[in-house]
Amino acid sequence: MTPQTDWQQLLRVALLGTRQSGEAIPSFPDLPVPAPREEQVLLAAGSFALVRKAGFKAPVAAPFETQLALAETAPTLGPNGQDALQQLLMERYPALLSDYLGSLAQVGRRVPHRLLVPLLTYVRTRSELHAPAAAVLGERGRWLARLNPEWQPVLAASDAPDLEAWETGTLSQRQNYLQALRRQNPDQARELLVATLPQEPAKTHVALLATLGSTLSAADAPLLEQYLGSKSKEVRQTVAPLLARTPSNTLVERLWQRALPHLELKKPLLGRNKVEVSLPTTWSAEWQADGIEQKDSRFAGEKTAWLGQMLALIPPERWTAHWDISPTDLLTLAANSEWASELLSAWKQALLLHRSAAWALAYLGLQLTHDNAPPLTGAETTQIASLAEVTQLLLAHLPRHPRFTQPEARWESLLLNLPGPWPEALTIKALEIIENTLTVAPSSQQYLLTYRLTQLLRHMQLVVPPTHYSLCANALRDLGQLVPSINNAAEQFLSALYFRQQLHQTLTEPLAPDG
Repeated sequence: MTPQTDWQQLLRVALLGTRQSGEAIPSFPDLPVPAPREEQVLLAAGSFALVRKAGFKAPVAAPFETQLALAETAPTLGPNGQDALQQLLMERYPALLSDYLGSLAQVGRRVPHRLLVPLLTYVRTRSELHAPAAAVLGERGRWLARLNPEWQPVLAASDAPDLEAWETGTLSQRQNYLQALRRQNPDQARELLVATLPQEPAKTHVALLATLGSTLSAADAPLLEQYLGSKSKEVRQTVAPLLARTPSNTLVERLWQRALPHLELKKPLLGRNKVEVSLPTTWSAEWQADGIEQKDSRFAGEKTAWLGQMLALIPPERWTAHWDISPTDLLTLAANSEWASELLSAWKQALLLHRSAAWALAYLGLQLTHDNAPPLTGAETTQIASLAEVTQLLLAHLPRHPRFTQPEARWESLLLNLPGPWPEALTIKALEIIENTLTVAPSSQQYLLTYRLTQLLRHMQLVVPPTHYSLCANALRDLGQLVPSINNAAEQFLSALYFRQQLHQTLTEPLAPDG
């Protein structure tokens, strides 16, 4: 009997069927042979399965690393901090863990030894927590992570680039390697791409070229220009925005010359200024080499898409400088034109791509006064403009006695996604919104408005500073007695805020013995 050959023969009989197959059914000498061929197949399959398991050879374990962890240099958390971290790892307020780990790193503290395994196990599948966790593992934590292949990716964000990860790793590991190398030696990383990409498929081109986005320089332009002419649409659409942001690139000037004839600012002697649009009539294949695809689902209509792609790649400041007009005035003209949807959508993408703070604030102001502007979130805006500027803009657009309404006011969605930490003036306004909504809103709207108030309180758990705890507790506890429907959400908010207050205090807590 040869197990591998007999197993393949048994598979053929089973797949073809015992009636159609004329092959003999393999069997074992010491086993009875049932008369029906079907029973023979089942008995043989079970016997072979046992033989295969019995003959399984366990992989030889690699020699255990005998080198001990280095001595710790950073102090660990105090007892209250250790208890708080343990609660976070048990998924009490899990959204707070990343910020807390970052705060630990800032004050130079590390995770205690007894919580290293729970932390590494928790963050293993959460890539967004790898870098914050790696920064507070300490010497023993890094030693432990290197011993377990499942924990090793946690260190990728902090360890020196490993050439083996580039040569034999997964696509994600190669991306991590390239990003780390770009931070240390951008020229070497670019040379590596130049040498490697010609042998790689389009999917790999997209993933690896995208890593250039955070550290673009003029030296990257020739490489990106080369792949702007790729046969793959996905590669071209990855490269075009990168090249448009690269210093001293020639793409933006080519796009500017193509787009300029199709947009005109009319300034009549009498009447209001007006933005006039004329769409391109035909698409040329050479446009593809400038990042303009024949079809783009982001825009309605084929010809509209050609112009929209140009506007989305050109820095929006080019238009305000060319026409000597402010972003606010130009966006208002666009919003009042028949091309409002197309212009605002394209310019929103352009201001995000080129990180234009003036345009972002102007667009957000427009969004708070016009219904036809594609929404720009608070999180998107605060990545470009400062939180103080965005908050000031929101406060300026709130009514004197703000409350949630049905239908929603324009400012509501911005309030519900604005990142923190909120200034005290905004916390006070949010509390005022809750009070006004609960005491003034018609009873027919109470259910829907209570749901949105609950959303607001959940968001406030993350963005209201812990120092505002007393302010919030005094305002909400009286309200909760009047309106029982808001009690649970209010208590959860205050509990989260109190827990965050405790987390903050653990950063300066006296040290505890490690173990």
